Amino acid sequence: MEYDVIVVGAGPAGSVTAAAVAHAGYRILTLEKNASCRSPCAGYISNTINTDLPDDSVIQSKITKMRTYFPDLSFHDFELNGFVVDRPRFDMSLALEAKASGAEIKWNSPLERNFPDGVKFRDETTDGKIIVGADGVFSKTASLLGLQQQRFAVCAQYHLKGIELIPGMCEIFFNADYAPGGYVWIYPTGGGSAKVGVGITKGKSPRSYLDDFIDNSPVAKRLGGTKTEYITGALPVGGLRERLCFGNTLLVGDSAGMADPVTGAGINNAMLAGEMAGKAIIKALENDDLGHLADYEVRIKKLLGRPLSRSLEKRKKLEACASNELLQEQLPELWVTFKQYWE
Repeated sequence: MEYDVIVVGAGPAGSVTAAAVAHAGYRILTLEKNASCRSPCAGYISNTINTDLPDDSVIQSKITKMRTYFPDLSFHDFELNGFVVDRPRFDMSLALEAKASGAEIKWNSPLERNFPDGVKFRDETTDGKIIVGADGVFSKTASLLGLQQQRFAVCAQYHLKGIELIPGMCEIFFNADYAPGGYVWIYPTGGGSAKVGVGITKGKSPRSYLDDFIDNSPVAKRLGGTKTEYITGALPVGGLRERLCFGNTLLVGDSAGMADPVTGAGINNAMLAGEMAGKAIIKALENDDLGHLADYEVRIKKLLGRPLSRSLEKRKKLEACASNELLQEQLPELWVTFKQYWE
């Protein structure tokens, strides 16, 4: 069967794209390499998200403030308006919304090759007029286009229960001893539980840093609960790719480098990109002209190019802070909740 669009990846970017185009009446196939949706990120979403949540039941907690800690544990509070979601359930809700709009989803179906005469996955080959690469930081789609692997941070996260939290507060810890090139996060999930994780760009394994933080840091007494889940992952920190459109192929979400290089936040940008990709694809199909796909790249660069470029420069400076003394001095220029970051 020939599809109008083949979407590789059932994360937020891919599912939003698939839902938009399927809703317009086109034939969509989504290929997901895993048996179900999974994600290693903390799952914070700002209330500025420009689309409705698929299901309020995916919300684990409301967030009203972020507390950012310097290495000496002095801190800076910043008001937020967002929430933490259960990422696997959140992603699955978006995938099911795409399916309800008419998209077909094939699980356990990693992309193998994109031939001139068809897309191969598992033991099948099918055709698609347009290909959307929404397959994450280690994008097979990007690799088949001949693109280099972007720089990435490696992450580790526990779900801890029975710990001491500050209601409505997500906490960010900068300390070169526990998170070189990155930070430790605590995101509450309700009922005395939280996602506690670390993202780093250098040093030893992220799990060893995370264990050390939980067991030996100055806030260790607050974190002496029960570990109920452990996950690992990676996120791009190389900034927005120079090109997002390649003939009949688009890159969206992490495969396009849309996560913020400093904070790692990427859900809002991924869903925004899915909406924009969907509009460009519909226009291309309506007019039988793939040239309209280039509109997507133009619009994304207009909206995300400058902020992601600024963040990439901040990322380079953050990694240059190899000591806690440098972090203590320079952090206000490197983290988004400080006004110095934006000056």
